[in-house]
Amino acid sequence: MCFNHTHNSTPKPVVTEISETSSTSRRAFVRKIAAGSAVVATGAGLTSCATNPETGRKQFVGLAPGGESLSSMAAASWAEMKQQTPTSNDPRYTRRLANIGSRISRGAGRANQTWDYAVFDTDTKNAFVLPGNRVGFYKGMMDFTDNDDQIAGIMGHEVGHVAGKHAQERMSLQMASQVAVVGGSVLGSTQFSKKCNSLAGSQRESCMNSANRNAQMLVQALGLGTQIGLVLPYSRKHESESDLLGVNYMYKAGYDPYQAVKLWEKMAADNPNRQPEFMSTHPDPANRAQTIDAYIRRQDKMGSQGFKDIRT
Repeated sequence: MCFNHTHNSTPKPVVTEISETSSTSRRAFVRKIAAGSAVVATGAGLTSCATNPETGRKQFVGLAPGGESLSSMAAASWAEMKQQTPTSNDPRYTRRLANIGSRISRGAGRANQTWDYAVFDTDTKNAFVLPGNRVGFYKGMMDFTDNDDQIAGIMGHEVGHVAGKHAQERMSLQMASQVAVVGGSVLGSTQFSKKCNSLAGSQRESCMNSANRNAQMLVQALGLGTQIGLVLPYSRKHESESDLLGVNYMYKAGYDPYQAVKLWEKMAADNPNRQPEFMSTHPDPANRAQTIDAYIRRQDKMGSQGFKDIRT
């Protein structure tokens, strides 16, 4: 894996999305990627790292599919989502989102890239980004916000996932964790088999049945361990990193960064009974608001040099 010796514990921050509500299509996209690349993962080195110029952070991205392959698979998932969920043609939503997206992409230094925006006509409070700069907002999310600045905060967050290469990093980590689980299962099964082979008759049969049950329990335990210990924390890291990148892009695009704080305070009030953060792929909304607020205050103290960089 990659190790970052130059950064402290301040959060920096696939389908990557603003909240934990996810559709079948997005989950299917991630499963499709992982299944198609698992064979590659078993034969690849697990130490392939690259430094992201946007954040200065080393990332483990060596197991993710190549850019064109990833984008084409995302395009298929994007088309499938549009077939399954109605999209809005209301210019009050589509034009508004496109205008905000255009400003944020300029603020992120990515105005020369092609961006595809869609507004899904449901009450879901969510937004997401797919590889290939495909950004989806739900009408429920746009209606939930108080102003364009808060929508810009969400848009900046999604663009932050692209700049942070979070989809590639998360896929690499998930595939690496799958390799670890399979390896642990094989090792456990081998140990049980050696014990059972020394027995005979009904004792051997009983031992093998017990070994199979223990092997299944081992896989479940290992899977839970890698999920809570590796994948979920990295997911939260990505979300936090995107929050701060998004604040930078808001500032550079001329939006009020403090509206990102207001947005997450509102999200926290709207969702008071969420699951414990250590079991979640997303940081607690109240914690996100506090982290963003503290970050903005630090940048304000830096005067005109503020908001230049999230490397802290």
